[in-house]
Amino acid sequence: MKTIRVKLAPVREIFGIDLRTLALFRILLGVYILIDLCFRSRDLLAHYTDSGLMPRAVQMEFLYLSTWSIHLANGSAWFQALLFLLAAFLAILLILGWRTRLVTALSWLLMLSVQNRNTFILSGEDNLALLLLFWAMFLPLGARYSADCAVNRSERFSKNAYFSIATFALLIQGMSMYFFSALLKTHPIWVPEGTAVYYALHLDYLVTPFALWFRQFEPMLTGLTYYVYVLELVGPFLIFSPLFHRTLRTLFMLAFITMHLAFLFFLEIGFFPFVSIIMNLTFMPGWMWDKLDGWLPRRTSDPVGIWFDRGCDFCEKTCHLLAVFLFLRTVPVKPAQDDPDIGPELESRNSWVLTVGNKRFFKFNAIVRLFGLSPVFFPVAWILDRNMFHGTGDRFYDWIGKNRPLLSRMTGGLLQWRDTDSRFGPMTQSIAAVFLIFITLQNISTLAWSGLNLPSSFLFARQALGLYQNWTMFAPYPEMTSPWPVIEGELSDGTIVDVYRMQKGLADFDKPAVVSEVYANYRWRKFLSILEDRSYDDAHHRLALNYGRFLCRTWSAKHPDSPALSTFVIYFQTEPTPLPGGEKEISTRQIWNHDCLNQ
Repeated sequence: MKTIRVKLAPVREIFGIDLRTLALFRILLGVYILIDLCFRSRDLLAHYTDSGLMPRAVQMEFLYLSTWSIHLANGSAWFQALLFLLAAFLAILLILGWRTRLVTALSWLLMLSVQNRNTFILSGEDNLALLLLFWAMFLPLGARYSADCAVNRSERFSKNAYFSIATFALLIQGMSMYFFSALLKTHPIWVPEGTAVYYALHLDYLVTPFALWFRQFEPMLTGLTYYVYVLELVGPFLIFSPLFHRTLRTLFMLAFITMHLAFLFFLEIGFFPFVSIIMNLTFMPGWMWDKLDGWLPRRTSDPVGIWFDRGCDFCEKTCHLLAVFLFLRTVPVKPAQDDPDIGPELESRNSWVLTVGNKRFFKFNAIVRLFGLSPVFFPVAWILDRNMFHGTGDRFYDWIGKNRPLLSRMTGGLLQWRDTDSRFGPMTQSIAAVFLIFITLQNISTLAWSGLNLPSSFLFARQALGLYQNWTMFAPYPEMTSPWPVIEGELSDGTIVDVYRMQKGLADFDKPAVVSEVYANYRWRKFLSILEDRSYDDAHHRLALNYGRFLCRTWSAKHPDSPALSTFVIYFQTEPTPLPGGEKEISTRQIWNHDCLNQ
């Protein structure tokens, strides 16, 4: 009888992360930071300055003792804009992989700072993004496809497999979000009733037009409820299974990604699906990259070489940067003087040399040809190979050739050669282990039945580092009420105005066709939902007062020739979600009366 042997995946494979995956993780984090900053900047005055709805003095009343923010140092728009630009610049450097360790740490500091500047507009997206950036500080994000990699002689041909306590911690952090979210879903509408997705998709203030159409298929909503619950409960274990590891890891990584894509279509929850997909892509194994590499087209079968002028530091670094960023990492980069034919030709043409078989290319034409050899960026070569670019390109190359000493001195400081391994040492990994225990204890403490109470010193460190963990995504059950604001006011001459829409005329109390579109964006939705929720008793008065003051200033700014806004009332139309098959009823709640002249 033939014995069937079951092969178990080693721990290093289960909890390791390919260096190419870490490079993708770095780039996507940088892209997310840029997107996040762009969307935050639309409300820079309203959300981050003293003339907005959250002056610094008000925000500081609700911050924990150890919570800090550079953005709280100054309440003016120029200061906030400067910090936003600095964070964007660092995000670009993160994408490029320049001094990755330092840039990652600075990006984390600024992300934590901007989140603490206005905590009343934060959501699960912000929490998860900050945690991912925190763990990124313990990982060699710049070991592949980066400027750091291009100038690191010791790692150009090292193995891609990487395992450390930090890779273990990052993967565990990601799956903790799902597992503890499942444990917190304790209400019967998840199991056994299976109606949680029904209630989630009937939150009109939160759902997309597609969800409004889709929710008519109630049997499918029941199936999706069980699917989400089981996936969150079981997936975090099976994705680490040593049995059938490749298959299960790929299957559950894709399952979680598709779940977040569904959230994107159904719910107006900002960039939480994007951040979650970034997290899930950290599970992308090395064999996938090998497959992708095999599928990429080979642009030539001839041997390729890049030749630079020995002694020109700038030239050598530029050649390595081109090789790395054009996915030509295995193409040899050599001094032209090593070849008796190429060396003299480089001198006579005052140009670097690209060889493809027996053909040689120089100056800008060599750049065009090198792009053409890239398995990813080869379409760019077609654009560059236009007559309009060649003349300008050659003149620019000649300018570079004349200023090589200056450029070498500049790059000598900005891009220093390295011969050290980018992987982190035992001390860094020990710190990562401590924080892994830290976040695990915090997750356990969110379970009421655990009986674990965290000491004040623990909370002090958590707030200082932004390591908050409480994954209550529709847990223990989705919200049951859908609110939207209506603000009606009166000008000093008695004219009735719609203050929320900043226009003259009666406010509209009728239900909009798409309630979620009433809100400018998901951060405004978060703030206004807190304003509507009277469970925030200690914050409610101050929030309403300062929001009222903000509306008074905004009306004056948008209507300089109009009579001043005198008084207004903030209402919320609220619509409880009925039982399946029931009818919806709208009620009106008065939240705040404001007098622009006396408050």
